[in-house]
Amino acid sequence: MIHKVLEYILLLLGITLVGGAAYAAIFFQYDKIEGGMKGGMADYADELYDYLDRMFKRRTLNQCYVMILAPTIGFSLAGLVFGMNFGILVGPMFAFIFGFIGYKIPRILVRSMFQRRVELFDRQLVDALNMMANAIKSGLSFLQVIQVIEREMPKPCSEEFGMVLKENRVGVNLSDALLNMSRRMPSEDLFMIINSVVTLSQQGGDLSEAFETIAETIRERQRVTDKIRTFAQAGLTQAVILSSLPVVMLALQWIIQPNYVILLFNTPLGIAFLLATLLMIACGVLWMKKILTIDI
Repeated sequence: MIHKVLEYILLLLGITLVGGAAYAAIFFQYDKIEGGMKGGMADYADELYDYLDRMFKRRTLNQCYVMILAPTIGFSLAGLVFGMNFGILVGPMFAFIFGFIGYKIPRILVRSMFQRRVELFDRQLVDALNMMANAIKSGLSFLQVIQVIEREMPKPCSEEFGMVLKENRVGVNLSDALLNMSRRMPSEDLFMIINSVVTLSQQGGDLSEAFETIAETIRERQRVTDKIRTFAQAGLTQAVILSSLPVVMLALQWIIQPNYVILLFNTPLGIAFLLATLLMIACGVLWMKKILTIDI
């Protein structure tokens, strides 16, 4: 009984010391901490606003802040409720981990949406180039060719070229409007096309022939990219299996021997082992992702 009382007293003393040290650090460095948090949140919201604006899914900055705070708070509360089942000290730890995941989710989702948009745009460029080459051969001007692309091509290609027309109608030079499109859409193929258009418009040349050559180059590069992705698919499957195997085994052990698995959540040594395992799994996933990411 005395030992239990001493343990609780030492635990309370440790929590008091840690809490006091944290409070003192925050109290004396409050301005710097507040400025850093506000600056980081503002940069995060600006990043989301920029990505959404480039995808023509415009949101206000206040809506971007809500997109960040809502999953952060929601995941933190879910982690707190989940962690409290394993102990009063585990709850705040899970709340922090879940909250950090929720904080990162909007950036991951928005970047993923933008990357898919760029990939779809690259896929549509070959058809757009062939259409542009045929339109120029039929006697249309380059501005009329862009109008054809806006009318005939699906999104996002039609949206991007439509924005070029809108900027040109309000007085922006056509070359500048094309360069603005390359800044909105970070595609190497698009940058190559725009450089060709700007160069040939200044020095003269056959645009239709240039578009056909670029289309063939893009088509070959996409073919090589698809082939490499096919070869890398086996490695990707192995990465998914290896990274999910510890979680699956933990779930099976939870069903078979819950009394042993619970020690990972309600004892300091178990929590340390669990965190070390998650850290090693994360490092392994990042390592495999680095290996399987091949630049063409």
